[in-house]
Amino acid sequence: MLRRVLLVSLLLALPVTAGEIEHVVVVSVDGLRPTYYLEPDRYGLKIPTLRRLLAEGAYARGMRSVFPTVTYPAHTSMVTGVSPARHGIFLNAAADPQMRFGLRWYVEDVQAKTLYQAAEEKGLRTALVYWPVTLGAQVDAVFPEFWRGDRDDHQLLKAISTPGLVEGVEQRFPDFQFHSPAEDEVLTDVAVHIIHSLRPHLLFLHIFQVDHQQHAFGLASPEALAAVEEADRQLGRLVAALEEAGLWERTALFVVSDHGFAPVENVLKPGVLLRRAGLLEVNDRGQVTEWRAAPVCGGATCEILLKDPSDAQTRREVLAIFSPLAEDPASGLSRLYGPEETAELSPDLGAFLILEAAPPFALSARVTGEFVEAYRGKATHGFDPERPDMLASFLVAGPAVKHRRLERVSLLDLAPTIAYLLELDMPEMEGRALRELFELTAAPP
Repeated sequence: MLRRVLLVSLLLALPVTAGEIEHVVVVSVDGLRPTYYLEPDRYGLKIPTLRRLLAEGAYARGMRSVFPTVTYPAHTSMVTGVSPARHGIFLNAAADPQMRFGLRWYVEDVQAKTLYQAAEEKGLRTALVYWPVTLGAQVDAVFPEFWRGDRDDHQLLKAISTPGLVEGVEQRFPDFQFHSPAEDEVLTDVAVHIIHSLRPHLLFLHIFQVDHQQHAFGLASPEALAAVEEADRQLGRLVAALEEAGLWERTALFVVSDHGFAPVENVLKPGVLLRRAGLLEVNDRGQVTEWRAAPVCGGATCEILLKDPSDAQTRREVLAIFSPLAEDPASGLSRLYGPEETAELSPDLGAFLILEAAPPFALSARVTGEFVEAYRGKATHGFDPERPDMLASFLVAGPAVKHRRLERVSLLDLAPTIAYLLELDMPEMEGRALRELFELTAAPP
């Protein structure tokens, strides 16, 4: 009798847990600044879902992104757990100065193992909704991030998505119609349909109206705040879908962003200086036709590519152009990464230098006009991830998530944490699993 009483007492003393996590949903709200969920009353924000996640789950006051703090490298680091130098996606734009319009759309360019590959290997159901660098991904359901900005974008996405996926979304949501730039509601429609029809173990969703409005109208502008509230509404739809599908009790929902934002007034165009020095040529439409050195840029970061990396004369000329600017506090450049640093940071063929702007300056790959011009917007990113205004967002909620506040996490911690929860084979990651945020009946090894 005494042993029975002791056993009961011991069981009552054990922590009450929610069981196992079998489903992980990751929503990237592109450009979401932590201050929006940390200080919603300051902005008058109506964000009931984010408030609920904050109250019930774990969150960080900031998440350190990767360098450069731009969308495609950050999102690829989220799913690989390694830095851009290792996974191969350094900027959004393709490393080809003569491409009229091309981003790094294709999953074949990713040089590291991804979470969704590891999940597929384990036999888990996986889905990708508008996640960058996923065109061609071999998963159960993919609606890849890709567009041309034409009226037939809906038909284009239907053709390159998993067969039957868009047709299923159209049946569930008769008003569904994809246009670029994609609306958060349209992309969430796809995710909601996948939750009900596929019941995925791993789902990644990328929405980006917050990013778009902050670029165009500035931080905490009425347009940006409205986009934050719209993102919150879509998060509410996802939680409701998980509950309706009976998945919520075994789900960990991560809400993250890829970078912060800083106000910008002017833009520097290093390609203008290269053109004036005779290192590149353009046609009457401002497109590069010939080049020995040319820029590829994203936000506040540009890399200078050499067509022939062994061309010593071009190397000297490029250094002669940009070294004095980096030493001038009034130039708008905050830092020049030399050839050795660039080789460590960028995996791109021919990458010779990396330039980083200093707010309120940004950088542009345009090669015509003046070197310094007014910025066509109000804010951007791409600056050093150590800057407080470049901090990204991190929240995680679900029945098995402890209520915790962290001061700082790393974007590289996301993939190890997901791999830990789903017991995925991802041995090469650089971050750490945030095991302390979860209370499981049988913790993974």
